[in-house]
Amino acid sequence: MSLERQDVRAKLDPDMYEALKAILEAKGLTQGEFIENLLVPEIKRLVHEATLIVDRLRVSGQNGRNRA
Repeated sequence: MSLERQDVRAKLDPDMYEALKAILEAKGLTQGEFIENLLVPEIKRLVHEATLIVDRLRVSGQNGRNRA
């Protein structure tokens, strides 16, 4: 059994919304498809980046706690 996909909402100024509608029409995409195509790769990149940072800190012996 898989988890239900979650909805994401955003607010745009009217001029940006009109531009988005034109882009969607030109690309033949829905708003959801367009947003997902933008967000998923960026989320994956940020998670990967965070993992690399944590791994590097772990190897260097730092644990993120600064004690005076």
